Amino acid sequence: MQIHIGPKDYKDAADVARFIMKPGEESSECWTFHTPNTADVWYQTYELSGRAGTHHVINTMYNTELPDGGFGPCADPGTGTNGNIIDNLPGASKAWMPRGRVAPENADLGRKIPPGVAAQADMHYYNFTDKDIVREVWMNIFYVDKEKVKRQADQIRAMGGISWSVVPIPPGAMETYKYECPVSGDGQILSLLGHYHAHGKKFTASIRRAGTGMVEKVFEMYDFMDPAQFQYDSIGMNPPFSMNAAGAVSGKLEVKNGDVIMWDCFIVNDSNVGLTYTNEVKTGEMCNLWGSSYGIQPLNCVLP
Repeated sequence: MQIHIGPKDYKDAADVARFIMKPGEESSECWTFHTPNTADVWYQTYELSGRAGTHHVINTMYNTELPDGGFGPCADPGTGTNGNIIDNLPGASKAWMPRGRVAPENADLGRKIPPGVAAQADMHYYNFTDKDIVREVWMNIFYVDKEKVKRQADQIRAMGGISWSVVPIPPGAMETYKYECPVSGDGQILSLLGHYHAHGKKFTASIRRAGTGMVEKVFEMYDFMDPAQFQYDSIGMNPPFSMNAAGAVSGKLEVKNGDVIMWDCFIVNDSNVGLTYTNEVKTGEMCNLWGSSYGIQPLNCVLP
């Protein structure tokens, strides 16, 4: 399945104009579409390719009808709190999200897309250049036979910093903001992805083990322009931790009931304005952890 959001005819000036972003502009708006499948389909891997200026694309499926086409308000603010959400489609945190791999132990894992489901792409784009850019993305979803899918993966959505909209991060602040989300059930973390903005200098995710209280660092990144995404399985080798480059542990990442997912962001506000929790790369901040899991209760933590 390929879903394309962008001009249908590049020679049609009116069509292209709907997706143009002028120099200095920034926005986070939703584009509504319906998936083209006429029956349930299952997938394991995907690839997303967007144009320069892509900061995030969060694709969400709903069990209510939404009109197709046009940028407009999002049915969910990105927190996953809308009661009509079915699940997330694959999303992007930069202009290119390469296709992942499927380890042998995950060969029977998949995620379902209902037929013709209404969906919204929450598209945060910015143009810090001196030329027009086009807000555009292609989402390629690779099917897997339904008979092979015995288990379903779930979304990890862990949002930190919501209270900054009430009490902004003041100018001159240099602080590490810490968040925690408890794990219910036994299972595994399949992938993790970090997300913050221009004032974020370091993003770390760890697991505090139940019983022992031991803390195991599992993910780290530094560059908001190139947010890291890592898989945890038996066949991949993630880059090791370092002082200035993204890294993660390698191998299967199992979690137990009572473990705690921890993540933190070191943020330096070297601007002259307070930073709020908003979709503005230079004047807003976030500390969000995304990913996928199996076996545990779906993680959806929205924290101040």
